Amino acid sequence: MTVIDLVRLLRRNLALLVICALVGIAVAAAYVFTRPVQYVAQSTAMVVAGDSSSVGGAMSGNTIAQQRASAYSTLIGTAAVDNRVRAALDKQGLVKAADGTLEARVVSGTSFVQITATGSSAQNAQGLANAALVGLQAEALRMETYSQARANPGYSQAQLEKLTAIHVLSYEPAGLPATPRQDNVPLYLALGLAAGLVVGGVIAVIRRMFDVKVRSQKDVEELTGHGVMAIIPEDRQLTKQRKSGDLELSGIAGEAFRQLRTNLRFINVDHPPKAVVVTSANPGEGKSTVCSYLARSVARSGQATVLVDADMRRPMQHTAFGIDSHVGLSQVLAGDISLEDALNPTDVPGLRVLVAGRIPPNPSELLGSVRMHNLIARLTKAGYFVILDAPPLLAVTDAGLLATSTDGVIMVNVVGGTHKEQVTLCTKRLDQVGAVLLGSVLTRAPKKAMGDVLYGYGAGSFGYSSYNAYYTDGNGKKKRRKKKMSLEEDYFGKVELAPVNSRPTQDGPVPAASVAASGEQSDLAPVGPRPRPARRAR
Repeated sequence: MTVIDLVRLLRRNLALLVICALVGIAVAAAYVFTRPVQYVAQSTAMVVAGDSSSVGGAMSGNTIAQQRASAYSTLIGTAAVDNRVRAALDKQGLVKAADGTLEARVVSGTSFVQITATGSSAQNAQGLANAALVGLQAEALRMETYSQARANPGYSQAQLEKLTAIHVLSYEPAGLPATPRQDNVPLYLALGLAAGLVVGGVIAVIRRMFDVKVRSQKDVEELTGHGVMAIIPEDRQLTKQRKSGDLELSGIAGEAFRQLRTNLRFINVDHPPKAVVVTSANPGEGKSTVCSYLARSVARSGQATVLVDADMRRPMQHTAFGIDSHVGLSQVLAGDISLEDALNPTDVPGLRVLVAGRIPPNPSELLGSVRMHNLIARLTKAGYFVILDAPPLLAVTDAGLLATSTDGVIMVNVVGGTHKEQVTLCTKRLDQVGAVLLGSVLTRAPKKAMGDVLYGYGAGSFGYSSYNAYYTDGNGKKKRRKKKMSLEEDYFGKVELAPVNSRPTQDGPVPAASVAASGEQSDLAPVGPRPRPARRAR
């Protein structure tokens, strides 16, 4: 993960970072304002050594005193001093003061030892600081006169003090604190903010690292080794139009399908595909929707097109185009009806639809048969561009069987829905049967996160906003284009429709009338009159 990826990741998870930061501040504030009230008192001891009758004696005594002060400061908190402190507090009647805390430090460059005591009340803090001072004096005297005290066990404290030249003096007893200790609230809040941001960043990175679903164009390209031909934005109108049979290409979604058509046309300029299979890893990922709109888009560019609903398990194209589903592909393969009679015209000139027909008990055998192979060959030889709507790859083997009879496969994946392992498995299955993966199509890309899908995680909505700006005027209102034009028309001008009843030659499709006049026989008999609007099935 590069620095740019990390920045994009954090930008994408900005809401998570804000929430974690607020939680961190709230926890810090709760910690500060729920802590018990504490008072702080401070007493000061001074270590003296030798005498100051001469300059040399004073200098050596000062050096020894500083060394002893550093050693005595470490006695605060030891069991010996704590026992003396508790005994002193018991005599004063401040038993609870022993529950406080003690700290000691040496003032730099001096022999002063500062003892800081914290207590639940001002009296407890003062008593604890002074008791610690007394305990430190007693313990220091015991250490300095250890050998003399053992030799003379009956000596009093005053007598022992005369036996040593090093003493701990009570320089400044603790006074009674007037106000409780004030915590550094801004510091705690800043620490809480920093901790929240760190936790939020860690969560974002972990979520990204363990994300098992396809999120961007880069993910699909790395998994399949092929490019992404189009990214279809999430648009509820697509599903509604397919269910109602009123298919209309417009807006950003329409441009996405036209981009798919263009990429499909120029994916191999020397040998452009004539028959493609559209499939997906799982059901409900939008492959039938892609087939419907792709077929209309290709037909509008002037290419005679046949859409074959080869999903004999869950056919959908008859609903999208409002066609009766009782007669279709299964009857043609069984020999009950001719191909010419099974092709249904649509409201788009040059587009014919071959529905699935009756659902057979053996779909895989039918789709993998020689008759199915010959049917695809006859349609492509007659000048049609054939699009086959195949079942999901992971569910059944139908798509793999169809792929061997076509020029390639277009795999549909859902942004944030298809798992990466499923994409890898689909690519492996296509390789096993020798199928050519032309590319992938990403569907249901969130409009507000089109930048994430196009340019990587955390890129924001750049892609969608740029398209939206193209389709709107300066005031944000959508413009109505006077004339609908395909992407090819924008570049090459008006595209003439190819004759539906034609066969391909080196110079292009030849009308069926010219073929009949020359006495040659077409590989596929004329399929009927010019397309007319389809009647909706009742």
